[in-house]
Amino acid sequence: MKQSDITYQDKLSELRLDISHPNSNGVVFIFVEGDSDIRLFRKLFNLQYCKVEFVPGGKLKLEECVATLSGLYPLIIGIRDADFIHLNDAAYSKTNIFITDLHDMEMTLVAEDQVFSSLMFEHTSIIQEKHLEVRQNILNALKGLSLLKLLNENEQLGYHFEDVGFQDLLIFPDYDLDLHQYFLRVLRKSFEPVITDYSIVLQKVNVLKASNPDLFQLCNGHDCIKALSKYLREYGQAKSISDEIISSSLRMVFNESHHRKTTLFLNTKSWADSNDCEIY
Repeated sequence: MKQSDITYQDKLSELRLDISHPNSNGVVFIFVEGDSDIRLFRKLFNLQYCKVEFVPGGKLKLEECVATLSGLYPLIIGIRDADFIHLNDAAYSKTNIFITDLHDMEMTLVAEDQVFSSLMFEHTSIIQEKHLEVRQNILNALKGLSLLKLLNENEQLGYHFEDVGFQDLLIFPDYDLDLHQYFLRVLRKSFEPVITDYSIVLQKVNVLKASNPDLFQLCNGHDCIKALSKYLREYGQAKSISDEIISSSLRMVFNESHHRKTTLFLNTKSWADSNDCEIY
């Protein structure tokens, strides 16, 4: 069975059996919400002491899985994307659930200067002094799109963003994105949107923009990588580079020394110490 065919209930049943096996006694189970997260976290955690498992169904199912199985076995934690939690100063407290420092793990990788520069060195001839300027420009180009997603989150406007492309709307070297056209695409994918008038939405987006949100908390890592892949195809030396290759490259460069600088590391290490177990 392919990974994509595994349902939440299938995985829950599998994990019940795994944690009840005698060989799992003392093993720490770390649940993550993304398939790509497995490839990253299996490198960062010590697999002599841990098992890193993907829970299908998104962050809510991840939280449900941790809550359900923690009653059967104490050494279980989950790691989920923060999304807009830090940006909204929202109090987040769920037992044994830890959130990323930035919007998601992809943004954590992109935000690490050394990791981002490694990608630029590999695929462009741009001097190092300009690398972070490129990153900032890309995040600025995504600001309107990302603010629309934040607005939808805050006001529950019923917009659907999955499979809504934007790369063709992103213009380099101006770093400009046609937000109006993107909004029209979102509307076509949305079943019962609350607001369909772009002028009203733009006013609300501009109010959010005035708060000058941290772009590493605002922007979705997948969106950033899509924008970056277009930039590298147009201005880099790899004309057919894909989003998947960029994601893989970032994961390969990001290592334990980078992870140890994060709050996620400190919080998970503190949990392990308090539970007298090893995860690193």
